[in-house]
Amino acid sequence: MATMRMGLEMRMSQQLIMTPQLQQAIKLLQLSRIELEELIDQNLVENPTLEISANEDDDDNSEEKNEQPQEAKSLLDEQSQLSVDDEWQNYIESGAGVMHEVRSRLNDSDEGSNPLEATISKTKSLADHLHWQMDMSNFSPVENKIAEYLIGNIETEGYLAISLRELLATTPKLLKIVNECLENKNILPVAGAEVVFLFDTAHESRSAVEIKKKGRKKPAPVLDEEENPEEPADISMISDDACGVLESVLRRIQKFDPPGVGARNLQECLANQLIMLKLEDSLAMRILRENMLLLEQKDLKRIARLQKADIKEVVKSYQIITELEPKPGRPFGGEITQYVIPDVFIYKRGSEYVVNMNQESIPKLRINPYYQSMLKTQKDDNTQNKKNGTDEKQDMTYQYILEKVKSGDWLMKSIEQRQKTIFRVAKSILKFQYEFFESGIDYLRPLVLKDVAEDIDVHESTVSRITTNKYVYTPQGIFELKYFFTSGIDQGDGDIISSKKIKDYISKLIDTENKKKPFTDLQIKNKLLEDAGIKVARRTVAKYREAMNILPSNKRKKLY
Repeated sequence: MATMRMGLEMRMSQQLIMTPQLQQAIKLLQLSRIELEELIDQNLVENPTLEISANEDDDDNSEEKNEQPQEAKSLLDEQSQLSVDDEWQNYIESGAGVMHEVRSRLNDSDEGSNPLEATISKTKSLADHLHWQMDMSNFSPVENKIAEYLIGNIETEGYLAISLRELLATTPKLLKIVNECLENKNILPVAGAEVVFLFDTAHESRSAVEIKKKGRKKPAPVLDEEENPEEPADISMISDDACGVLESVLRRIQKFDPPGVGARNLQECLANQLIMLKLEDSLAMRILRENMLLLEQKDLKRIARLQKADIKEVVKSYQIITELEPKPGRPFGGEITQYVIPDVFIYKRGSEYVVNMNQESIPKLRINPYYQSMLKTQKDDNTQNKKNGTDEKQDMTYQYILEKVKSGDWLMKSIEQRQKTIFRVAKSILKFQYEFFESGIDYLRPLVLKDVAEDIDVHESTVSRITTNKYVYTPQGIFELKYFFTSGIDQGDGDIISSKKIKDYISKLIDTENKKKPFTDLQIKNKLLEDAGIKVARRTVAKYREAMNILPSNKRKKLY
């Protein structure tokens, strides 16, 4: 029988403790340039001892100040004895003077200018556009309330992101409004509501089936400010008439601009656009209703046989359908263009390549000299007070300033280490990919993180972090540092070709192909071998093509 006993035991072990400072240094490595600027701005606000250095000579000037004569030091000590209130008042007065000067210059420069030119335009969202049309329509007050919920659940692409039955079940306030409408007969329900696929379900499109299976991302239902969340209703208890009321309002919203907005799937979206074009009885509408799957496969000959129509008429209808907008909310996306700012420059000077860091927009930080002198003064005072056993408040001030100075110093060292690591990684990449910088992508060689890590004597994870969201300007263009790390395919004779080089060949072949007779994956494989001597499997061609978001040949084919 096993026995338990208590005792003391000594063990030696190694353990890496991630201090907050170390975590910050690691985090700085993987930050992009914009994120780093935001972090610096945040620290400048939170840490009063940090400030932006006016010029590069500040460090030299600070060293000269430390070596100044005793008389100057005594004068500095006297100045450091000024109260914080006096210093703050001086700062406000000087700041106010600067702001007054800035305002006067702006006023002088604005003389004679048009004030309308100084206004900032606001991008209009899809929801704003729909609300504006709702306000301009003759909706009754209760229809306005229901339309608010429906518009609030229309996603940025223009589709209704939730079924009517589910919207009612998850929004008790809306269900209450709809039930009151049914009792008072304010809105007549539409028969056959909640038919997501308006037409023959035997011919549902692949996109529609995927939406039905996976569902769309459902935004939170719009609630009134005074509304208290209630328990959702059982979806099986929602009546068809309740859904019909929502359908009645939804169909009015679907007549808004842009055409096709408020649809629940691609088929309904395109059909609503045909209705707006007064083509509800056209061949295009019949094809959309009965042959959606064949339409996606571009099998126009079979569609012509099933519709018993001339192939020319089918092609004409196909052209009409392809000119419709599958994502009605696209013009209202409101995406802001983000411009890439290189973190490092690699350019050729004479016969040699030079690596330079981009120091612009990253401010040079320093510890404010006033706080440095205050720290020294507080330290001397604390030493004296400890002997006397008085004034614990000054000791707390000293600890606070000391903590902020250490934090600022660590941030400056971490930023400096980050910049040095980027510089070393860029130089190593230049060494390994020299032929690429000379001649272009055809000479990009396979490279892994381990190669660079061993070259500059750091861990692979450090190289991975430092190459994330960092960009380099080269004679061949601007690239992310990760671009230069690529796998390769062995050609069997000892030669290894970069996967990016193969992707580039595939992209060029597809760009120059006959659009009416596009290359199949097998034909691309054979062309790579004939034209460039690259041995690659058909499956690899298909994998690379899909990775570049290029459709297969039957989807790329132009029919007219």
